[in-house]
Amino acid sequence: MRFKWLLILLVFLTSCEKSNDDNENLNVALGPEGQKLDSLLTPYINDLRWLTDNQAGLAIGVSKGDGIIYAHSFGYADLEKKEKVNANTLFHVASVSKPFVAFAIAKLIEQKKVSLEDKIVELIPAFEMKGTGYKDITVQHILNHTSGIPANLSPDDWTNPSFGDSALAENILAAKEHELLFEPGSQFSYSNSAYDILGLVIKRVSGMPFSEYINSYVLEPAGMLQSTYEKPSVSSTSNWAKAYSYGVETQEWQPYPYNEKLFPSSGLVTNLNDMMEWAQLHLGKGIINGDTILQENYFKLLLEHHFETPWGDSIGLSWFLQSYMDRPIIMHQGQDTGFESIVYLYPEENVSIVVLANRDFSRTGRIINAASEVLFGSTLKDYTISAKYKFAEAYKQNGIEQAKLLWAELKTDTTDRYHSYDGDVLRTGSILENAGEWKATKEVLEYYNTLNDRSTYSWRLLGNANPNLGDTLKALSNYKKCLEINPKYVKASLAIEKIQNNKN
Repeated sequence: MRFKWLLILLVFLTSCEKSNDDNENLNVALGPEGQKLDSLLTPYINDLRWLTDNQAGLAIGVSKGDGIIYAHSFGYADLEKKEKVNANTLFHVASVSKPFVAFAIAKLIEQKKVSLEDKIVELIPAFEMKGTGYKDITVQHILNHTSGIPANLSPDDWTNPSFGDSALAENILAAKEHELLFEPGSQFSYSNSAYDILGLVIKRVSGMPFSEYINSYVLEPAGMLQSTYEKPSVSSTSNWAKAYSYGVETQEWQPYPYNEKLFPSSGLVTNLNDMMEWAQLHLGKGIINGDTILQENYFKLLLEHHFETPWGDSIGLSWFLQSYMDRPIIMHQGQDTGFESIVYLYPEENVSIVVLANRDFSRTGRIINAASEVLFGSTLKDYTISAKYKFAEAYKQNGIEQAKLLWAELKTDTTDRYHSYDGDVLRTGSILENAGEWKATKEVLEYYNTLNDRSTYSWRLLGNANPNLGDTLKALSNYKKCLEINPKYVKASLAIEKIQNNKN
């Protein structure tokens, strides 16, 4: 754990130099490269955050060799309490959870408990889907997203969470209602649900609960002692990063993304300290601080080129094998509403970069590329941002009519840094609906429906807003519009039934 304690020591020394206030953002810049990152990247990130009206949190760490050269945090883990992000702040990392599953499978292969060629139906006899092709799905197919299992088998997974010993098995029950998208091994198609099924494989072949196996054979040996699959509690820790999104301002998103049946695909909660350990473990090819966590011949399985992706790169076992600035990178990113995360490993340069954020629209992909540009001596690229921030500013200051005029104007303007995608107006309305901002929801979605009147999602959310504004008849009209567009839209049918039952 020498690597982690180095970062902790650096944070302590830096905070002592700055002030006696414990509630400080992290700021570490060591050596010429770290100081260069601080002088160029830090203001770049601050500018991007200012333009996107982002007061929520972000943490970034850069290592080279066996040490941290740059670590910085921005904004708040909890806006209401004004708790700033630091190296220990715990973030939900969404799909960055998947490489931990791959590492666990490699460990189980080392332990002679499973192989990449094993078929899922042999490991989980209850696994069944429509048709017959599912019988050919192997462990490797799931790990490199070529299983053909649809991306998300169950709707509303965050709003209807499951917990306990049977949670992972619910993914097997959901699979029975679906058929494969294609023959296993023939195509690439990213699947969260396939990884959740693989979590049950880990449970079965190890004889341990999924999270217990990951803790015992991955997290703890790697020195990731603060990482967890348990939802942090506000009362028990001040290091919990709340989930935030952006309607017309940064606002908390509900519910917090926590569901035990989704632990394998997207359930890990971790921090910058631990993620830098994780990166160092991979740069060390399964070895960290002199300790072998995974023997090299099994570690190599993770980073072999197993399948080509549609965008011209390839995938190993979970990890995407790409390049940036003509340098090979091993990467994975994650995003759920309220959180973003991304990891780059440059094996030839022995460099890692980790970015964690607790608001969506935090542009973590641009930030990690910018860090690469500074580190490897390239000019920082400019960027565009969504015009929704100007739309939000106009709405807050002058109301919906001025916001509409500005949006129309920005759609015809190709000279500045703002891009106007109408879907961002819908996204704004959906976030306002989540927050119960009913008047703003109604105004924004009614405007969006003039831009696109064929979105069942928009009409349904508008239907959700209208009863809260005292207009049940308008809500019925909204839901019926959904069914006019898609007669099989179940959520609209249920909403109509609920209104009619309340009348009776």
